[in-house]
Amino acid sequence: MSSDNDLREKVLQSNRYVHSFLVGIDEYQKSPHFRPENQQKVRSIICKLTQQLKTKQRMIDFGCGTGFVINLAHDLYEEVIGVDITKEMMNKVDLSPGNIELVESLAEDTPFPDNHFDLATAYSFMDHLFDYKTFLLEVFRVLKPGGVFYSDLNPNREFMVAMENAASQTPQQTFSTQIHREIKGALHNGEFYQSQFGMDAAELEQAEPGKTLDKGFLAAEVMQTAKDIGFSSCKVEFEWFVNQGEWIHQKSDGQYQLIEEYLSSMRPLSDQLYKYLRFVMTK
Repeated sequence: MSSDNDLREKVLQSNRYVHSFLVGIDEYQKSPHFRPENQQKVRSIICKLTQQLKTKQRMIDFGCGTGFVINLAHDLYEEVIGVDITKEMMNKVDLSPGNIELVESLAEDTPFPDNHFDLATAYSFMDHLFDYKTFLLEVFRVLKPGGVFYSDLNPNREFMVAMENAASQTPQQTFSTQIHREIKGALHNGEFYQSQFGMDAAELEQAEPGKTLDKGFLAAEVMQTAKDIGFSSCKVEFEWFVNQGEWIHQKSDGQYQLIEEYLSSMRPLSDQLYKYLRFVMTK
């Protein structure tokens, strides 16, 4: 039987394989979250969080990849640290601003002192971890008192389970094209990347244990974990309802906001219709 250490090492190896593969075929930067409107949204969120901080000396971006968050926030802090385990991705980070340092390190065990950073970020990252709770302990350790942790694009377990139930209980031919696409993305992402790009499907699934094994994150569970660790507050927001991208890009202006307002008013009944969770924790 494999030990936790063995399984954790397999997850790390798969992450290195998957992300170096995506960078090698120039596919990673084509992810939907790189679209201009999403970058503008994330930039706005980071700016608002930064305004709440007493000092703006240092920020750390866990799982920095090719620099998605770093590119949006480097001008807001005196010093910006990016942490990742995949050299091929970090080689793509733009270091020209002059205040950016990259560190090859496990996110759960960084070399930084306690109470060191004003802001910590993790975008589309926590589902790649073997154990997110150990990671949150490290985030808490390196943040200053009053510091903030921003984590986004975390798969929503309620959505994942809803897609799984639909796929197993409903005749496939009754699904709309949109629902077919959502089920495929939620449950068969590895098969898609293997058929499209030749990536090993099993490696992709192993690189995302928070999604493939745990079926995403349960908002209440993460909030309780944050409280147990010692965070003074943890706020959660539900993001990206089913087929939101099509409503933004193919429908009349403003229609998707009406849907968003309606679904928000129906929470928690509508929680399973959102694909992702955003967490903001304060130490």
